[in-house]
Amino acid sequence: MIDKLLEMIGLGGPEHEGKVLAKDARNLVDIIHGQSGAERLSKIAQTTREMIDEVHERGLNDPQFYGRGVEHLTELNRAARQRRDDTSWSGITLAIVYIKAEILGEPGQPARNTINGFLDRWRHATETLPADDTEY
Repeated sequence: MIDKLLEMIGLGGPEHEGKVLAKDARNLVDIIHGQSGAERLSKIAQTTREMIDEVHERGLNDPQFYGRGVEHLTELNRAARQRRDDTSWSGITLAIVYIKAEILGEPGQPARNTINGFLDRWRHATETLPADDTEY
C-alpha cells in the first residue's frame, strides 16, 4: 500500500529507482575522478569490470538471477570498506550500481550509460594491467 502511494507521488517505483541509481552513478564517477590518479582509476575500472563480469557469469547473463550477485558484491564491499581499501570499494560500488540498474531494466539505462562511459574511458588501462593477485 505504501509503495503504491509513494509511486503515485513520484517517490517510488522503477522510474524513481532509476533516477536514484543514475544520480548515484554520476556522483560516484565524479568523486572517483576528483580523488584519483590515472593508476588508481585504471584499477577501479578493472575491479568494476571484473565484478560485473563475475555477476553476469554466475547469473547466466540473465538479470532475473543477479540478486545473489548483488548480495555477494555487498559483502565484498563491506569487507573492502573495513579494510579501508578505497580502490576496491569504489570499483565494487560501481559494479553494484551497474548490476542494480541492469535488474531494473530500461529505467536503469542512464546509470549503466554513466558507468559504461567510465569503463570505456579507462578501457585502455584495464587491458594493459597485469593480473592482480588480490582476492575479492
